[in-house]
Amino acid sequence: MKKTQTLRVRAMVCAAATLTACSQFASLADVLGHDNRLPVAPTGHNELRPLRLNALELRQLEAFLRTLSGPVVVNGPAPAKSTQ
Repeated sequence: MKKTQTLRVRAMVCAAATLTACSQFASLADVLGHDNRLPVAPTGHNELRPLRLNALELRQLEAFLRTLSGPVVVNGPAPAKSTQ
């Protein structure tokens, strides 16, 4: 069974400019546009379904995914380690 990539992994992949296995997309917006339309598979069966988002939703999703690729920010001190 193949595990689906997490959003953070996908965002990091996009930030690294390796947007697909073949690097066929130039930007995260291109990837989301493809996933939104999701053309019919040239051969066989495609189990994926198009996102079917409108332009605003696509921009919001892109903005959200970009927040996942930034550094981890911790607010306040780290929790104390248990001594038990």
